[in-house]
Amino acid sequence: MSKKIMVVSSSLDGRLLTAVETAKELGMKTVACVRREDEPDKAFAHKAYRVNGDETERLLEIAKEEEVDGILGVWDKSSLSASIIARELGLPGNSPECINQLLKKELFRKLQKKAGVFCPEYFETNALDELLEGVSKLQFPIIVKPSLCSSSFGITKIDNKSDENEIIKAFTKAASYSEDGVVCVEEFIAHDSLKVVEADIFLVNDDILWDGLCYCYRFPEAPLRPVLATYPVVLDSDMKKEFESAVRKVLKEANARLGEFNIEGFFTDEGRYFIIEINPRPAGYYCQQDIKAYCGVDYTKLLVTTAVNDMSYYEELKGYKRQQNYVLSYAVFSFRAGVFSHVHIDSSIRDSLIEFREFPGGEKGAYIEDIHADNRPVGIAVFSFASEKELDYARDNIRELVYVVLEK
Repeated sequence: MSKKIMVVSSSLDGRLLTAVETAKELGMKTVACVRREDEPDKAFAHKAYRVNGDETERLLEIAKEEEVDGILGVWDKSSLSASIIARELGLPGNSPECINQLLKKELFRKLQKKAGVFCPEYFETNALDELLEGVSKLQFPIIVKPSLCSSSFGITKIDNKSDENEIIKAFTKAASYSEDGVVCVEEFIAHDSLKVVEADIFLVNDDILWDGLCYCYRFPEAPLRPVLATYPVVLDSDMKKEFESAVRKVLKEANARLGEFNIEGFFTDEGRYFIIEINPRPAGYYCQQDIKAYCGVDYTKLLVTTAVNDMSYYEELKGYKRQQNYVLSYAVFSFRAGVFSHVHIDSSIRDSLIEFREFPGGEKGAYIEDIHADNRPVGIAVFSFASEKELDYARDNIRELVYVVLEK
């Protein structure tokens, strides 16, 4: 008898679509739950429902009715709903307490302090007067950001304690993006480089697969927006030990047991790895396909099989010899607002393009915003190169090689 898996997201994004597709390829029955403004049929599942990812009671009713063998929440809020349902039905997954600590920024900073890893001073509030009082006790610069937000939006860096108007603006902006209206304020940790080490890792009990490490790059004009990822990552022994130790300690303190986790952070000047956040779900922008192109490990397959307590692929990977391709994944944004025409890809790297993933809203003739205002890129260009030299050339010149062309 085939297994049945339920996948819950906030929209018809790549994480839901690839999970459903992979599960079907493996012979599973699929149940998809998409937000109420989307069309369920576009999930291409055996059965689909229009229900928001945080409607836990309704999702639990569906899970019981469909008699599912596993549940995946591939968006922040749906990961919490999925954990509650998994516990209620005795399905594989992490506890709601674990997920909650990872999702809420103040709880996550407390978790870091308990785990004994690097962590800045911080506080949370939903009141402007409390914010103004609290920032007076912090070292500047500071970062003001939404407490609960599944993206990099609503974040402001403030350099000067005396700039009260900017602090008020930052509070209003962050509160508007925060799903619970709460704002997190923390001391800014200086980091001169726009290159950081990030990862999607996979956890099974005490075992961690580290295949998803990548260098993540940002542009000076939009330093909080990740746009470029490259594989592989090469760390010296001290950096590797620091990175893996920090991640292990936090996940252990949270009592995390299973699944894919998206790690965002960077190394400080003192060599400490500062974990900005650990998201209890895959990264967006089809990160799982990038990992597969890099090393051959299929994180989506891992995610859907372990969710229904099938450990066969996980066991297979213990003896799997990883590939090491030179992969670059570029989220193509426009640097000006206007009417979209097409994406230019230079002839010098066109033959290395292995996939271009188009996003809704990036159709010819559509009006698009610039990189600061747009919620998503027009598409993702993924390249696989034969050598590190070719990868470095593309990375260093990506803005001249791949760019949005607007209609005149």
